[in-house]
Amino acid sequence: MSTTKGQGGSSGIPQGSERPLWSFPADGNSEWGSPQEIPVWAKSDAALEAPSAEQAPGPPEPKKAFGERQGFAGRGGQRAGGFGSKSSGFGSKSSGFGNKSSSFGSKSSRSRSSYKDNSFGSSTTRTKREKPPAEPVELSDEQWASKGRAILLRQLTASSKSRSQLRKKLMEKEIPESIAEELLDRFEEIQLVDDESFAEAWVRSRARSKGLARSAIRRELRDKGIEGDMAETALEQLDDESEEATAKDLVMRKLRAPSMAVDKEKSVRRLVGMLARKGYSPSVAFRIVNEAWDEQFSEDSY
Repeated sequence: MSTTKGQGGSSGIPQGSERPLWSFPADGNSEWGSPQEIPVWAKSDAALEAPSAEQAPGPPEPKKAFGERQGFAGRGGQRAGGFGSKSSGFGSKSSGFGNKSSSFGSKSSRSRSSYKDNSFGSSTTRTKREKPPAEPVELSDEQWASKGRAILLRQLTASSKSRSQLRKKLMEKEIPESIAEELLDRFEEIQLVDDESFAEAWVRSRARSKGLARSAIRRELRDKGIEGDMAETALEQLDDESEEATAKDLVMRKLRAPSMAVDKEKSVRRLVGMLARKGYSPSVAFRIVNEAWDEQFSEDSY
């Protein structure tokens, strides 16, 4: 190995120190002088000899990433570069497939939005094949009639209904009008649809269960498509006496509360409003409420 001896420089190396010639820098830095001032020892034959492989400096070591572990060899394979290593192998923590820092599906480089946009099977890369619009199916008259008949039977099984209500339901199901009318006529022939019976049963039920007056029941029948003489005939079941008896019964049930005796004027207003909502006229409502309140809370009871 070629060395220098006795050459000193601006770095302050003492005379007689030995150092390989190839170890001195030749870039002209401030420590060894400018490139124009080439020392004498650099022109000698010894300076031109190349160093051995053991003494030659290797390439600079790469800088470790922040938090990166140093790989080392151990039992069961090398951790630095083997399968499942922590630094660089398949499934590694620093640079392999499925790692934590920079690989596919890594925690540091992906975000929730980018994962949805770029990952396998994402909504942006996957395209759905649009189904062609289904062609409308044309039914024959027999098929329409069978469909309409099933609709009518389901409606009548739940509760009795008027012809107008059933016709409206058939129109909602897009049954042709001519077929719907034929079905309704047939159902009337076999008495499955009877507006007169329906109106009479409706008047009795609403007067008994809800205590409605004739005017309120008349409005309900009109909404169900029953009006005119048919509705008036059904309402003949209720006369003035039965209507007032029903109203008085409603008021007496409300007057059972002790709070009704505190303020007569307030109680009368509340009860008159209740009867008005049920279809009773104001004159009848005021008369019945006053009579009932005096009967329930007379001065003799205090």
